[in-house]
Amino acid sequence: MKKRRYVSYIMACAFALGVEGMLPVSAQQVYELKVPDTFRGIRSGHLKLGGSSPTGGNISFNSFYMMEDNLPVIPAMGEFHYCRYPAEQWEDAILKMKAGGLTVISTYVFWNIHEEKEGVFDWTGNKDLRRFVRLCQKHDMPVIVRIGPFCHGEIRNGGLPDWLFAKPLEVRSNDDNYLKCVKSLYHQIALQLEGLYYKDGGPVIGIQIENEHQHSAAPWAICYPGEKKDMTAATYDSSITMVGVGVQDKKITTAELGELHMRTLKRMAVEEGMITPLYTATGWGNAAIIDNEVIPVTAAYTYPFWGKVAMSPFCLFKDIQHNPDYAPVRYDTDAYPSFCAEMGVGIQMIYSRRPVVTAEAAEALMVRSLGSGANGIGYYMYHGGSTPKRSDGVGFFSDEPMGVPKISYDFQAPVGEFGQVRDSYRCLRLLHTFVKDFGYLLAPMQTVLPEGYEKITPADRTTLRYAVRVKDGSGFVFMTNFQDHDTARTDQTGLRLKLDLPGGPLMIPSDGTFTLKKDESVILPFNLHMDDVLLKYATAQLLTRIEEDGCDHYIFFAPEGMDTEYCFDRQTLKGGKHIYTPRPGLESTFSVKARSGRKIKVTTLTRTQALNLVKLDNQVLITSATVLPEKGKCTLLSLGENRIGYVLYPSAAGWKQQWTEVDPVIPSVEWEKVGARRMTVRAGQPEFPQVNEYFLRVNYVGDVGMAFIGGEMVLDHFYYGAPWVIGMKRFRQALESNEMSFYFRPLAKDAPFMADLPRKAVPDFTGKRAVCQIRSVELIPEYRAVIRTE
Repeated sequence: MKKRRYVSYIMACAFALGVEGMLPVSAQQVYELKVPDTFRGIRSGHLKLGGSSPTGGNISFNSFYMMEDNLPVIPAMGEFHYCRYPAEQWEDAILKMKAGGLTVISTYVFWNIHEEKEGVFDWTGNKDLRRFVRLCQKHDMPVIVRIGPFCHGEIRNGGLPDWLFAKPLEVRSNDDNYLKCVKSLYHQIALQLEGLYYKDGGPVIGIQIENEHQHSAAPWAICYPGEKKDMTAATYDSSITMVGVGVQDKKITTAELGELHMRTLKRMAVEEGMITPLYTATGWGNAAIIDNEVIPVTAAYTYPFWGKVAMSPFCLFKDIQHNPDYAPVRYDTDAYPSFCAEMGVGIQMIYSRRPVVTAEAAEALMVRSLGSGANGIGYYMYHGGSTPKRSDGVGFFSDEPMGVPKISYDFQAPVGEFGQVRDSYRCLRLLHTFVKDFGYLLAPMQTVLPEGYEKITPADRTTLRYAVRVKDGSGFVFMTNFQDHDTARTDQTGLRLKLDLPGGPLMIPSDGTFTLKKDESVILPFNLHMDDVLLKYATAQLLTRIEEDGCDHYIFFAPEGMDTEYCFDRQTLKGGKHIYTPRPGLESTFSVKARSGRKIKVTTLTRTQALNLVKLDNQVLITSATVLPEKGKCTLLSLGENRIGYVLYPSAAGWKQQWTEVDPVIPSVEWEKVGARRMTVRAGQPEFPQVNEYFLRVNYVGDVGMAFIGGEMVLDHFYYGAPWVIGMKRFRQALESNEMSFYFRPLAKDAPFMADLPRKAVPDFTGKRAVCQIRSVELIPEYRAVIRTE
C-alpha cells in the first residue's frame, strides 16, 4: 500500500556531471502511502454493554469505539490505588489526575487489605472506598472499580487473603467454597458503591471482573526461601500460569472452565447491584473473557521487570485492533474496540531488576498506540503510592516473594508516590488534551499502514516509523523516532510524506522537507475541517480548541526541530494567503477567514509552552506549576519557587505572562551521619498557609534505602540514580516527638541490576567492591498560591 522512494537530487547531479567529491546537502526521502477507498465496517448492537443516567446521558459501544451522549470519545484512564495513599490527600490526587487530562480513574479493591481477618471487613481511613468515589464524583471524574477477587498489583498473594490459603478450596475457580467467600467480598463492595453507579447519577461507569484470568498469577506469600513459587491459581491452571504480562504460548486446555468462572463472577457482581455501562476484563495473552459482555483490554510494557533486557516491539506501528499486543488472544478482535488499559508508562522495580522509564518512552508508546488504532488509553500506574503494612505487625502487604519494595509503590508513575509530578505527566497530557477535544474526530478513523511495515524491526534506525488514521480523506499522521533500550538513534532528516488519498495526492510539506528528531513522537493533521476552513496539512501538532469572541481558536505546538507550516485550501478562504509559517510562541496567533465570512484563529506554542498547558473549560492555563483546578479558581503548587509565572487565556491580560508570589519559607533540617550507612534527620515542618507540603530530598548512592520513625519502618527506596524524594506531610504528627532515621545498604559492584542503571548512576568502583555515600539532604517547601480563573 505504500512505496518508499529515496531521492537525492544533488548526488544525482554530482554523478551526472562527474563532480568529484561533491556530497548531497539534504537527501530527500519521500514516504508514500496509499489510502484505500473503502474500510471495514463497524458493527453495532452485538455488545451487551451501555447504559443511561438519570439526567438523560448515555454511554454505548460499537465494535470500534465508545460513545458518550451519542458522540465518539476516546477515554483516557489512569490507575490510582486509594488504599496506597493518605485519605487526607486524595482530593489533591484526583485534581492532579484531572489536570493531567485523565477522563477516567481506575482503582483496585484489594480483598486482603479490606478483609485481613475472615469475616472482618475494614472500610475506614485510607481504605474508605466510598469516600474516595464520592470525591471523584465531587470533581466530575468517572471511575472504573476493579473488584477482583484476584488483582495482582504487586500486593501480597495478588490481593487474596492469607486465610484463603488455609481453606480446602480451589482459588480462582467455580469451587463452591471459594465462590461463597467471593460473594461476601462482592456484597461488601456493593454496599460501598450503593447509589454511586452511573445509572444512579454517580461516577462509577465501569467494573473490571478478575484480572489476567488463565494468564497470570502471583506467588503465595506463605512460602519458604528457595522453593519453587506456589502461585495463586486453580490447580488445573498451574501449568499455564505466568508471572507478569507476556505472550501465552502454552495450550490452554481448560478454557471453558476459565470462561465459565468469568461469567459466574459477572453474574454475582450484577446480583449484588454492581450494574454499569461498561464491564472490562484483561484480554491479553489468551486470558479468559466473557464474549460480547465485556471489553477485553490490552497492555504493553516497554521496560518489564519480569522480562529480559531487549528492544520491545511496542514502538512499532501496527493494526492494534486486529493484532493486539501479547497476541494470541481468545476473542474475536473485530467485535470490540481496542482499549489499551494497562500501558506501562512507568514500572515498579524489584530488587534484582531496576529498569528506568523515561518521559520520551511513555510518549512514544502512546503515540504509537493511538496511531495503531487504540480507541481507549489507560495507564498502570498513573499515580504511585505506598503499600500499607499488615495490621498484625508481622509483615507487609507487598508481594515480598517477587522482591518488590516493602512499602514503596512509586512505579515511576507520571504522578509519584508522594504526589510529585514528573516529566511523563506533561508529555502524556499533550495527548490527553488532544483526544479529549478531538476524540470525536479520531475515534471513527481507521488505521492505514505503509507497505512493508511488518518488516521493520526494533533495531531499524533508518526507516521512518509512521501510520495514518483517516476517515473521508481527513486524518492524522503519527510518527515516532524512539525505541526503548536503544541509545544509538539519530535525527531523521530530509523527510517528506506523500499521501495518495481518494481525492488526490497530498504532499507534506508541499515544498521542502522536515526533520523528526531523535526521541521525538509527533502527530500531524491533514485535511482538517476547522469550521468552514480546510487545513490541508500542518507541520505542527494539534493540541486544543477554545471559543473566543464567537470564533474557534485552535492551539497547536511546534515539535522540536520541525519548521512550522500551515497550508490551507485556497478554495475555502476568503482572500489572503494560504500558507503561514509563524514563529512558535505566545505572539504567533494569526487569523484566516472562510468564504462564509467566519473567522478562525490559530496559535502555535513552543513544545515547552504546550507541555505546561492545562485546559480549563474554555480557557488555557500555561504554567510550570502543578495545577489543582476547581470551579472559578486554580491552586498552583511549585516546589521551591515562591514566585510562580502563568498565562491565562483568554483573560484581560491576553497572552501576557502574569505572576503570583507568596512569602518565602526557609525550613530547618538537621542531618547527621552515623557511620557510613546510617543517618538521622530532624526536619521542622512549620505550618504556613502558603506551604502545601515539605519534601525531603536525599541524594545518596547505595543499594537500598530504608526510613524509620520510632523504630518502625515507614518507607523504602531502591536506588536507580535519582535522589530519594519524600513527601513529609503524612509524617508530621509522628515527627513531632521522633526523628527520622535512615539505613542504606552499600551498592555492590556485581549487583544483579547494574545493567538497568543509567550510566551516570553507576559510581566509580575503582579499588572498591561496594559503595555507600550519603551526599546531601535538603528540605524543600512546596508553595501554594490560588489564582481566579473567572
